[in-house]
Amino acid sequence: MDKPRVALVCVANHFESGGERWENLLKGAEKALGNNGLEVLTASKMVWDAADALDVVEQFDAAVPDLLVIIHVTWVCDTIQYIFVNNLNCPLVLWAVPYTETFSLGCVQHFGSILKQNDFNYKYFYGLPENDKLIKKTSHFAKTAAVAKKLKKARIALIGPRQTWRVANSQDMVKEEWSFSKTFGLTIIHIEMDELIDTAEKHSDEEAEKVLKDMQKTNRIGNIETKMDRMRNAAKVYLGVKDLFNRYGLTAAAAECYPMFSGLMNLPSSWLADEGLIVDTEGDISHTFLMAALYEMGKVGPVALGEIGSIDAKRSCFDLAHEGSTAHSLSEKTAEVSIQESGDGTIVGLPFKPLPQVTVTSIVGTGGRYKMLITKGSTEKISHEEWVEGGKKLMVRVKHNNASGLFDKMIEEGIDHHMLVKEGDVTEESNDFCDIFDVEKVFI
Repeated sequence: MDKPRVALVCVANHFESGGERWENLLKGAEKALGNNGLEVLTASKMVWDAADALDVVEQFDAAVPDLLVIIHVTWVCDTIQYIFVNNLNCPLVLWAVPYTETFSLGCVQHFGSILKQNDFNYKYFYGLPENDKLIKKTSHFAKTAAVAKKLKKARIALIGPRQTWRVANSQDMVKEEWSFSKTFGLTIIHIEMDELIDTAEKHSDEEAEKVLKDMQKTNRIGNIETKMDRMRNAAKVYLGVKDLFNRYGLTAAAAECYPMFSGLMNLPSSWLADEGLIVDTEGDISHTFLMAALYEMGKVGPVALGEIGSIDAKRSCFDLAHEGSTAHSLSEKTAEVSIQESGDGTIVGLPFKPLPQVTVTSIVGTGGRYKMLITKGSTEKISHEEWVEGGKKLMVRVKHNNASGLFDKMIEEGIDHHMLVKEGDVTEESNDFCDIFDVEKVFI
């Protein structure tokens, strides 16, 4: 991923005290943010009036920043901030400095109130560029803003059959697709399963054999408990999915798999996950979108999808399970992965590896209003016997500080059954993600 691009500008008023500090503040912030892995687009001039603001807006607009940071050196008329907000379509940080005579903090409060009244989201930070905590928070937010900008242009395929019908609205889509697209900016692409199958079948057995050899070399083939013709078919589907990604310029895909097409996409999904190509096998567009976001948060890498199967209140942990399409790399070792028959294809079963920190998320909603579960815990080792008893599917044992209370809260909040598990603590990034898209947070 490229470095997040942060547009940085200082604003002040000649009629207020403290404006002379602008140069030190701008240079200090530019250096600190640059040292934290950001590409800093520094304003070409200090903004004292509307003409200056318009010049800087033109500069920033051409650079297409991921995040705009406005340092309030002093109080300014809200006509100045308005020019930036009304012209630059990106997340916003209002930065106040700790000098009482400048009324910087009061200015941030005032303009923040205006933004809230007009349904604009923003973050405010308070301090000097030497404040490492403030710089790190800005860096975190910038990285999430970059992910969000990318996802606003995402193309997510829904692969599967849909007969034309309607009640009194869309005919070939549903109203929910319009609502989700309007909130998050993505474009949903409908692709028939026949197109995928036809595309896959154009690939030869020799091509499929090469895929299998490559997967073997990269530790993406566990214990094969199915016939080789199913493995070759999975390899052809893998190639067919990549063809569709190229043809449609896809960011991710959600494939229907139940009750028809069971096992068709699972093994290809596992293989693709470690290549950064997200293919959900539940036809779940919202969680496919969220998986694409989480993939790039924290340590870049694949995300597991599962459903709660059981809760152990005494140990305060819960087990997630799924029929199996998770990346081989999320097992402790490839020897623990089982490729099994399912329907007309294959599924990938594995015990999820123990990790000291994981983030668990889920998203639900309708009509343009969404809420997202955000919580964290760790994952524990699952014995071979427990895994076999659990059906040899994907199995994730999440240790949580209040597993029963978590489930009760999910029931209370109407959180749906699909849950995502991401390695590491990305709760701060997930919170920022919700702020950018105006998603209600259910933080536990």
